[in-house]
Amino acid sequence: MKQLFTAAFLLAMVVLVIAPTPSYGAAGDTLVVYATPITVTLDSVIAHDQSLATPHIVYKLVSTDTPYVFNKTIVINNSVTIIGNLGTGNRPPCIQPNVITGPVTVPGHLFTFTKARSHVYLKNLYLLGLSINNTINLGDGFGVTVTADSVKCYIDNVVFEQWGQFGINYSGNWDSFWITNCKFRNFVNPGSCYTGEAIRFRNDLGHFPTDTMKVAYNTFFCLNGYVCAAGITSYMRYFDFEHNTVAGVFKNPFFNMNATNWNCSHNIFYAAYAGGMANGEYPWWDRVWAPGVGAVIDLDTLNKAIAGSVVDTTQANWIQLGEAARNIQVKDNLYFMPTSITSAIDTWNADTVHNHNWIYKCGWTNPYTDTMVARNSAHLQFSGNQKVDPVFGAGIATMIAASGTPPASDGIGFIPWLREFRTSDVATHLWGYGQAIPDYSSGNWKPTWPLPEQTSNDLKYTSGATATDGKPYGDPFWFTGTETGVAAQRNTVPIGFSLSEAYPNPFNPSTHIEYTLNKAGVTSLRVYNVLGQVVNTIVDNVNQTAGKYTVTIDMSRVTSGVYFTVLEQGGNRIAHKIVLMK
Repeated sequence: MKQLFTAAFLLAMVVLVIAPTPSYGAAGDTLVVYATPITVTLDSVIAHDQSLATPHIVYKLVSTDTPYVFNKTIVINNSVTIIGNLGTGNRPPCIQPNVITGPVTVPGHLFTFTKARSHVYLKNLYLLGLSINNTINLGDGFGVTVTADSVKCYIDNVVFEQWGQFGINYSGNWDSFWITNCKFRNFVNPGSCYTGEAIRFRNDLGHFPTDTMKVAYNTFFCLNGYVCAAGITSYMRYFDFEHNTVAGVFKNPFFNMNATNWNCSHNIFYAAYAGGMANGEYPWWDRVWAPGVGAVIDLDTLNKAIAGSVVDTTQANWIQLGEAARNIQVKDNLYFMPTSITSAIDTWNADTVHNHNWIYKCGWTNPYTDTMVARNSAHLQFSGNQKVDPVFGAGIATMIAASGTPPASDGIGFIPWLREFRTSDVATHLWGYGQAIPDYSSGNWKPTWPLPEQTSNDLKYTSGATATDGKPYGDPFWFTGTETGVAAQRNTVPIGFSLSEAYPNPFNPSTHIEYTLNKAGVTSLRVYNVLGQVVNTIVDNVNQTAGKYTVTIDMSRVTSGVYFTVLEQGGNRIAHKIVLMK
C-alpha cells in the first residue's frame, strides 16, 4: 500500500514540476550557454531569457576555452541554478567584465538576485573582476549581490578573483548562505584597506537579521578587507566557519563581535589582520561598542537590539540573560603572524617620521575578548587554538616581502604595500599572488589553470599538524586537489520540518540536500525514480534529533534522468525534483 501511495505521490509531483518551457536554445528547464564573441554577452543572453514568460531555472555554461563577458548587471528574479561544465583539469568556465563606452568603462556588478524566498545555486565557475583590458572597477566591483529577503544562496566550487569591492554582498532580511569549496583571491583596492572584502553584509545600520551562514572548505588569499563581515551590527541566527585557509588579510578577517551562535574550528589564520590598526582607526573603527585594539577573534557584549533576538530585554537583567544565551565555540585553529610583518611594523613605529600614524599590531584575541571568555566560559568555549607556523611554500614569503610580485607589472609584496598605504592612506600599486593578467593578443584568453598556488603547492603546509577531526587544518583542497563534502550542520535553530532544493541541480554525479527537523523522531531520506522505486537511501529510518542537516547524495550508479528526494518523519513528507545529467 505504501509503495502504491509513493508512486501516486511522485506521479503527481511529475505532473506539477515537468511543465513546458521556452525553447531558447535548449529543451526542458536548462538553457545551455556557449561563450561567443564579445559582441554577444552573457548578460544579453540571460536578460533575453529572463524577459520570457517562463524563464529557464538552470543556466549551464559549457565553454572553458574562452571567457564569457558581461556589459551590464545580470539581474535574476527567480530561483536559479548557474552551473559550469568543468573542462580539462577541472577548469571552470570564466566570466569577466567587457569594456564598454561611457563614463564607466568597466561594468561593476556581475550577478544580482532580487527574488524574495528564492533559492540560488552557483557552482563550478571562475568569476573574475578584471576586465578584458586589464582594468578593475575599484569603486563598484561586486561578484554576487543578494537584495531580497529570505534568500537561500548556495555557492560551491567557485573562484572569486580581483573584485574591487566585494565578492559576495547582501542586504536582505533573514538571508542564508552556504559557501563551500571556493577560492577568494587578490581582492586588493589601492584606494582603501576596507574594500576588497570576500563576504559583506551591506545594511550596516538598523536591525537586519541574517539567518544562517555556513562557510566551509574555502581559501581566502590576499584580501584587503574582511573575510566575512556577516551581520555587522545585526543579529545572525547561526554562523559556522570551519576548515578555511585565511592567508594574507590586511584588515580584520571578521566583523563578528555580536556573534550569538558561532562555530569557528579547524581553520588556519596566517598573516590575518596583518595591516594592524593605524591611529585614525584606533580605538573605535574596528570596535563597534567598546574601544580597544582589534583582534582576529574579537567579541563584544551584545547590545539591546541584538540581545532582544534571543532574550526578553524588558527584564532588568537582560544583559546577563543575553550573554548566557550565546553559544560560541572557537576550537582547534592554527594562527600565526610572520615575524617579517611584525618586524616591519616595529621598524615603522620606531621611525619618528611616522609618529603621527602609529600602527597597532592586532593579535589572535584581545583583552576584552579574553575577559568575556573568562567570565562566561560555559557559553564562550575557546580551546585547542595554537600559535603554529604552518610552513607554507616559498611563494608565500615572496608574496609578503618582495619588492615586486610576478606576474603583475605593478605588483609589490605585502610589506612594501603596507608602507605605501600607511604613508598616505592610498597606494599606487597592488599586492597579491599570481594575479590573472589577460592577454588577448593571440586570440581568446583564459586565466591560468590550475591556480598558481596549487601548481606551486605554496598553500600545502608542511608543519605536519592535523586537525582533531583528522583532516588537514584549513582548506583540505591543497592536499586532496578535490572538493570536500559538507558535513551536517550543528547547533542550528530549526524553523520547521523542511527539505531544501538540491544544490547544484542539475548535477553530475553528486549534489547536496539540506533538511530541517523541528522535533526528534525516526527519519528517512530516500531518492525515487519516476516509477516510485527507491534508487538511493540516504537516511534509513534513523532516530534523529531536531536540527538542520546537510547531506551529499551520490548518484554515480544510476543513469541520467529525473528523480525525487523524499524526506519522511512521522506523518510528515516532502519531495523535491532533482535532475541527474551525465
